[in-house]
Amino acid sequence: MQAAFIGSGDEALFDHPAILKVVDEIESETSKDRKVLVFGKFTRPMRALVDLLNAREMLRCVQNGLPWPQTKVHGRQNASSEESEWPAVRAAHRQLCSPVSLQSLNARLKKMYDVERRRRDSFTDGLIAKLERGISSMKVAGESIQPIFRAFNDAIEMDRPDDRNPRTIVSRAVADALGNNYGSRSDIHCAEAFRDLMLAAIDHDDADAIDEADGDATYEHWDTIESRLDEEYSHARGGFARLMHGPTRNESRKMIQQAFNRPNSFPRVLVAQSVVGREGLNLHRACRVVILLHLEWNPGVVEQQVGRIDRVGSLWCQEMQSIAADRSAYELPRIEVRQVVFRGTYDEQNWQVLKQRMDNNRAQLHGIIIPPSAVKQDEESRKIIYSIEQMAPNFSPTHQYGDSTK
Repeated sequence: MQAAFIGSGDEALFDHPAILKVVDEIESETSKDRKVLVFGKFTRPMRALVDLLNAREMLRCVQNGLPWPQTKVHGRQNASSEESEWPAVRAAHRQLCSPVSLQSLNARLKKMYDVERRRRDSFTDGLIAKLERGISSMKVAGESIQPIFRAFNDAIEMDRPDDRNPRTIVSRAVADALGNNYGSRSDIHCAEAFRDLMLAAIDHDDADAIDEADGDATYEHWDTIESRLDEEYSHARGGFARLMHGPTRNESRKMIQQAFNRPNSFPRVLVAQSVVGREGLNLHRACRVVILLHLEWNPGVVEQQVGRIDRVGSLWCQEMQSIAADRSAYELPRIEVRQVVFRGTYDEQNWQVLKQRMDNNRAQLHGIIIPPSAVKQDEESRKIIYSIEQMAPNFSPTHQYGDSTK
C-alpha cells in the first residue's frame, strides 16, 4: 500500500493494488470478448481506472498493429494526469513491460491512424447507398427513420469542409457502433446502427417521436442530432473504456448506453458513478459482468446496480436460450457480480456489513432464511437447514398448495 502512494497527485492511483486488481479482472473478461460494467463512487479512482485501461489497450493495439482511434497521446508529457494522457501511458508501459518505444509512440499512432482513415474513407463513400438499401429493407422501422434520413441527406449537400460534413461524422459514429469489421457489415446492420444513433442523439427510445415530426420540426431534430454527434465523435480519442459520472451530459449518457449495448463496439468497459448509473439506464444487451469498485452500505442500491444488466432480453437471457438442454448447473451462464475488498482495510468492514444486510434482504424478500455462506457441510447440519427451508414461505409459481397451484 505504501508503494502505491510513492509519487505525486493522482498518478499514484495507477499503481494502487485495488485498481490493478480491477484491471486484471476486467482484462480477463474483455480478452474473452465480453463487456464489463463497473460501479464506483469516487471520481478520481474511477477516472484513473478508465485512463489506465485505455492506455493499456492502446499499447496492445500499437504492438499488434491493430486499429486505434487516436493520432497521438494527448497532453504534455510532464503535465498532471488530469491534463494529459501521458502519466497513464507511462504507468501502463511499465506494468505491461511493453516493447513499444514511448519516443516513437506518437509516430506509430499517426501511421496506424492514416491507414485506418483510408479504410474509413472507403466506408464513408458507400455509406449513403448502404443506408438507403438498409432502411428500405427495415419495413416499419425503416419508415419511421426516413424523415431524419432525408434531413441528413439534405445536410450533406451543404458546402462545408470534409471534416465538418455530417457524412464524415455520421460515418465514424456508424463505424464505431459496428465494431472493427464495420466494412463487411450488411446494409441492414448499418441502417440499424444509424437508427439507434439517431434515437440516442435525440434522447428518445421510440422512433415515433421522429415519425410524427415533419417539415421544419424534422430539421430541428437534425440540428440537435448533428451537434451531439459532432461533440461525441469529432475528437480522435480511444474509447475502450468510458466514464459516466456527474458532469456527463444526459445526451452523452444516452449515446454511451446505446454503444455499450452493441456487442462489437466501444466502449468495452463502462465505469459508472453509482448515483448516475444505477437507475434509468438499460445496459444489459451485451454485458453480464458487474464489478463493484466502491462498496455501498445499502443492499437495495446494489440490487439497482445489478439491475442495469439483469433485465428482460439481457445477454444472460440470450445465452440461456441458446444453450444445450443437457448442460449441468455449473456450466450455465450467470450474471456475475464481483466486489473489490481490500483485506485488512476499511473495505473489509464495509463488505461484512453489506454482506449481512444482503443476507437479511434475501431472507425478507425471497424466503432464503439461511444464506448459502452459513451452510455447513456435515449431514446433520444439512438436515436441520433443509427442515427450516421447508417451513419457509415459497413464492414459486409452480409450488403446490393443496389441490391448486398458487
